[in-house]
Amino acid sequence: MSEHADLYPEVRAFGDLKMESFDSYYARWPPALASIPKPVVQDWIYRHWRCFSTRWMDLEPHRWTFELVEFANAENLAIDHVGNWIAELDAEGIEFVNDFPRARGRVGRYMLAHGTFPLPIIVAESAGHIVLPGSRGEHMKSPLQLIEGHTRLACLRGMIHAQTQVLQSRHSVWRVTIPQDLARLV
Repeated sequence: MSEHADLYPEVRAFGDLKMESFDSYYARWPPALASIPKPVVQDWIYRHWRCFSTRWMDLEPHRWTFELVEFANAENLAIDHVGNWIAELDAEGIEFVNDFPRARGRVGRYMLAHGTFPLPIIVAESAGHIVLPGSRGEHMKSPLQLIEGHTRLACLRGMIHAQTQVLQSRHSVWRVTIPQDLARLV
C-alpha cells in the first residue's frame, strides 16, 4: 500500500456500475492536493484510479508542477516513452488514420473530426532522474516522457505522419516537472 494512500481519496466502487460520480469524488478532494489541477484529477486520477493508485501515487504528483501549454506537431513527435512504446503507438496511429476499428472509437472519432486531442495529454519534462512506474527499472525519457494519453498520442502521431487535412498545428498538453528529490523513490 502506498504511503500516500490516506492523502489521496480512493474512487468509491471504481470500475463498477455504481462507481461514484466525479462530482462526488472531487467533493472529497483535500486542500493538501490543490496543486493538482481539477482537469488532471478528473481525466487522470479519477478515470485511471487503479493505475494511478498503484503506480503513480508514490511519486507524489501533488508536488509536481503542472502547466497547461501548447505543443506544435514537431514537439508532440518528440515525446518519448521507454521500451518500444513509440513504435507501438505509431502502429496504432496507422490504424486510426486508415479507418480500422480504432478510428470508430470515441477518441478516434473526436480527433479525426477536430484534428486535436479531446483532452490534454500529460508529459513530464526532463524527468530522466525518475524510474517510470511499471517499467522494470527504466528511467523516464528526456527531454519529454509521456505520462498519460497513450491512445490520444497514438492517434495524433498517425495524423501527423499521414498529414491529415483536419490536423491542427498546436495541441494542449499538461507539461509537468517532477522534483529532483523524488529520485530517492527509485
